Amino acid sequence: MWRWVTRCLVLALLAQLAPALSAQTFHGAVDKPDPAQVQSGIVPVIGWVLNPLAVSKIELWVDDQYQHDAMLNLPRIDIIEAYPDWPGIHTARPGFITGFRADRFSNGPHTVEMRVYLSDSSVQFLGRRTININNTVNQAPFGYLDIPDGAGIKNVSGAFPVNGWAADLDGIQNIEVMIDGGILQGAMYGDPRPDVGATYPDFTSAQFSGFVANIDSTRIENGVHLLTVRAIDKKGMAATIGTRTVQVINNDAFLKPFGYLEEPLRDARLYGTGCAPGNDEPPVISPPINPENHITPIRGWALDLGTRHDVGRVSYLELMVDGVAWLTTDDCAVRFGRFANCYGLPRYDVARYYPTFPDALLSGYLFTLDVGSLMNLGVRPGQHNLMVRVGDREGTFTELPNRDGIPVFFQCVDDTFNFASYGFIEYPTSFDYVGGTILFRGWALDTDEQIVNVQLVIDGNFVGIAQYGYPRPDVGDQYPFVLNADNSGWIFQFDTRKLTNGRHRVTARGVDARGETTEIGSVDFYVANNNPQP
Repeated sequence: MWRWVTRCLVLALLAQLAPALSAQTFHGAVDKPDPAQVQSGIVPVIGWVLNPLAVSKIELWVDDQYQHDAMLNLPRIDIIEAYPDWPGIHTARPGFITGFRADRFSNGPHTVEMRVYLSDSSVQFLGRRTININNTVNQAPFGYLDIPDGAGIKNVSGAFPVNGWAADLDGIQNIEVMIDGGILQGAMYGDPRPDVGATYPDFTSAQFSGFVANIDSTRIENGVHLLTVRAIDKKGMAATIGTRTVQVINNDAFLKPFGYLEEPLRDARLYGTGCAPGNDEPPVISPPINPENHITPIRGWALDLGTRHDVGRVSYLELMVDGVAWLTTDDCAVRFGRFANCYGLPRYDVARYYPTFPDALLSGYLFTLDVGSLMNLGVRPGQHNLMVRVGDREGTFTELPNRDGIPVFFQCVDDTFNFASYGFIEYPTSFDYVGGTILFRGWALDTDEQIVNVQLVIDGNFVGIAQYGYPRPDVGDQYPFVLNADNSGWIFQFDTRKLTNGRHRVTARGVDARGETTEIGSVDFYVANNNPQP
C-alpha cells in the first residue's frame, strides 16, 4: 500500500512542478519589431521558441489586447546552429511570424508581447517591449523571393520562373526583375498567396500579394549574373525584395519546347459514339474524325526558345495515343467553323505570363479527338496513354504534360447517351473579396443538348437562375464543335449584403434540355460589407 501512496505523492509533485520545469527549459526570443526603430505600415513580429513540450499556439498581444495567432513551425537555420545539442534540433522548426497594421493604432508608444501556449496548458510570456508608431512615415514595400532560392548559384537555361510576394499598405505599383542592375522585365502581380494572408490577417491585400515572371534567358549572355527583384509602391518608394546569383547556360541542345496539356485531365473518361456494334459506316482514316461523332477537345499551349530569334520556335505537334500519332498539326484545317488540329491559336493568358517570348500570343493548340473513329480503326476500349509531342525547328522535342503522358479511359456509348454539361465560373475568382451588388459570370456548354438554364447556389442554398445566352466568341474558338458555343455566357446579379461577412462558396449548375443537372464549378470567396442586410 505504501508503494501506491508514494507513487501518488510523486505524481502529484510532478504535476505541481510541471509549469516550473517547462519554464526552466523554455528558450525563445522576439527578433522583431526593434524597439529602437520607428514603426509604420505593417509591423512585423518575428521570433522563435524551443521547448521540450509542444507549442500549441502563439498569440500576438498589443497594448495587452489580443490581436491574432502567429504562424508557427517555420525553419530557423540560425537557431539550429545555435542549439546543436538540443534534442531533435535537426527536425525542429522553431520559428514564428506574424504582423499587424500600424495604422490601427495611434501615433506614439505601444506595447507588443507574444504569449506562448504549451501542451501542458502553461503560458509563457515572450519578448514584451514598447515600440513607437508614426503613421506619417511611408513604409517601403516588403516581401520575399521564393524562386530561385538562395541556395548557392542557380543554373538556368531557356525559360525559368521568378516567384515570390510583395506587399505595401499603399499598394504595389509594379515589380521589376533586374539583371546586373538593369531592368529586364516586369512581373505579373496579384496572384493568390493564402500563406501571406494568414501571416498578416488584418491586411486583406496580402491574400493576393504574389508575383511571377517567366524569364527568357536567351536574352541574357551566357555566364554568371546577379538577379534582383525590386518592388515599387504607389507612392514611388522602392525596395529590393531579393537578390540571387544565376548562371545562364544556353545552347540549342538545352532549348527544348515546353508548355502545358490542359484538357483532358489525368484519368479522364473519354467517350466515343458511332462505334457501337452494328455500325455499318466505313471508318474515317485520315484524319480519323467524323463530324457526326462525339468530339473530345485536346487543348493546351506550347512555346520554344532559340539561341537567336531566327532559330527555335515550335514546328509541329502530334497527339499520341499509346505512342501512336493519330493527329498532327499537319491536319490543321477549318472544322466546325473554326481552326482545329492546329498550332497558333490565340492565348492571351499565356502572353500575359510570357510577355517577352516569341509566339506567346499565338501559342495555343487544339486537337479534335474522335474516340469513336479510333475504335472503328481497331483501338480497343479501356485504359490508354495520352500525350502531346511538341517538336521545334532544331529537331528537339518534348512531351506534354511529361514523357510518361497521362492515363485516360476510352468508352463507346450509343447515340442516345446524355453527356454532362460543363463550364466555368469566371467571377468571382478564388478567395476574391467582394461587396455590395456584384455580377457572378461565366459560361456553360452541353455537347449533345442545349443548356436550358444555369442555377446559382451559395453555401448550399439556391439563390436564382442566371441569364444565359450572352456572346462568348472566345469560348466558340475553344469549342468549335459545340453548337451555340458562341453564345454560352451567363451572368447573375446578386446583393452580397444578404450574406454575412466572411467566407462563402458559390456553385453553378447547368441544366440541359433533358433536365439533367451538372455542377460545372464552385468558387470560394469572401464578403466584406460595412452594412450587411438581413
